[in-house]
Amino acid sequence: MSVICFASQKGSPGTTLTALSVAATWPSEEGRRRVFVEADPFGGVLALRYQLSLEPGLVTLAAAIRGGITSDEIWNHAQELPGGLVAIIGPDRPDQANSVLAATGRKLGEWLFDLEDTDVIVDVGRIASDSPLLELLASADIVVMVARPTAEQLQPAAQRLVSLGLEPSQVGWALIGERPHGATEVEKAFGIKVFGVIADDSRAAHALEQGGTGGQLRRSALARSAGALAETLAQQVQLLQVTAVSEPALPDEPAEFADFAASRGSNNGN
Repeated sequence: MSVICFASQKGSPGTTLTALSVAATWPSEEGRRRVFVEADPFGGVLALRYQLSLEPGLVTLAAAIRGGITSDEIWNHAQELPGGLVAIIGPDRPDQANSVLAATGRKLGEWLFDLEDTDVIVDVGRIASDSPLLELLASADIVVMVARPTAEQLQPAAQRLVSLGLEPSQVGWALIGERPHGATEVEKAFGIKVFGVIADDSRAAHALEQGGTGGQLRRSALARSAGALAETLAQQVQLLQVTAVSEPALPDEPAEFADFAASRGSNNGN
């Protein structure tokens, strides 16, 4: 099994869309399954976006976990999204989502990690200092921080990644576009690897959000870049599970990206 969490820190960079796109293009392997889990304490969007019921979903799964269930029963709490991706739908109301995750976050994490032959892609939304999913993030195979490469998104996101105290091999960026700063600049500024860059393709993003699955959409720059990111993450998970990766520790404090950007005469695209 593997657990990959997608998160954000500030603004709305497109975390859910990125996580969904990666889950949809996750490399298939005989005998393995994949499932997307919407676990945003600030409320999910899938039920409203795709006109789905909240049950079965995270609410029913959390209740079942508290009562004791086997790993195969996860599929009883899943729904199929347009295009065929199997997902656990989270509550859309922030109060309900936070309540469910606060009550079962630790058990949910333990249970997800016990799933056999299953790759779990989790959308945890914005990471707050008191998030009920901090234990899940600490144990995840990989935490992917989604951000647009601007100072106001990267700086707080890097600080949050450092605060999690994870190994360098467990964390990295998924950048939305390469403006005003590219992947190499971001890696150099923060000492945190960039797993991939998602194409800033607004037309394809809108189509995916509306449930599009056509061939033209699958050939879009967004889909291709998500597929490349999925391949990279799958390889990283395999590497982590096979051998311990020795890398330099994350810096105690991330570099001041605003100073870095200013030194290059850049702006944040505002």
